[in-house]
Amino acid sequence: MSGAVSPEFLELQEAVAGRYSLERELGRGGMGVVLLARDVALDRLVAIKLLPPDLAKQTTLRERFLKEARTAASLSHPNVVPIYAVEERGDLVFFVMGYVDGETLKERVERSGPLSPRVAMKLLQELAWALGYAHQRGVIHRDVKPDNILIERASERALIADFGIAHVTAGQGSDSDGEVIGTARFMSPEQASGEPVDGRSDLYSLGATAFYALTARAPFEAPSVPALLAKHVTQPAPAIESLHPELPPKLAEIVNLSLIHI
Repeated sequence: MSGAVSPEFLELQEAVAGRYSLERELGRGGMGVVLLARDVALDRLVAIKLLPPDLAKQTTLRERFLKEARTAASLSHPNVVPIYAVEERGDLVFFVMGYVDGETLKERVERSGPLSPRVAMKLLQELAWALGYAHQRGVIHRDVKPDNILIERASERALIADFGIAHVTAGQGSDSDGEVIGTARFMSPEQASGEPVDGRSDLYSLGATAFYALTARAPFEAPSVPALLAKHVTQPAPAIESLHPELPPKLAEIVNLSLIHI
């Protein structure tokens, strides 16, 4: 491991010593820091997501995070990143999930450009299976977006991360780290309006994610979060074939239908 070690890394390593051996930081976002670690007892790599300390200090938010994480841990599906443990160690609140050796959909598109229709259709099908499975069990993701879609390197399998957890910090009024902006680009109109959501909200976000996968841009762009959310609520999404005329008609129809505000 090279570079500076964050305070969170040192504090968490001390708390989980003997159970997990932290290796390096994988990323940061609105939901905190994600670390690569080795499960000492089982000798396997895992990813640990640590709730930001300032959020963990808020009792209501902490309890809600733990409840949602445990709900997500009950899901078992080949296209959902599994959660192995949800733990509290003093002021530290975190969950341990499967490590996917690969990259996010956002990283893939930024690296290689839009996906081919064949690859996009496979990804869309796998993610729809995962969402359907979760919805049957009453779990709504609420934050389907390219950053939360992982593509396994060896198999090209698509997996959804942060199932049922990402919405815990929603509405906290902070967009300084860019996470809310990123989420807003793929947010359903009803969620943008603060209305109750069901599985259809996830399907809209999946359609927006597919739109990005095929065109390397979100359905809507705007200079601010309020303006972006207003577009989701008041404007129909552009027909994807207007940006990708060569797209197979059936795939274009699937994406367009998922972006209709019901």
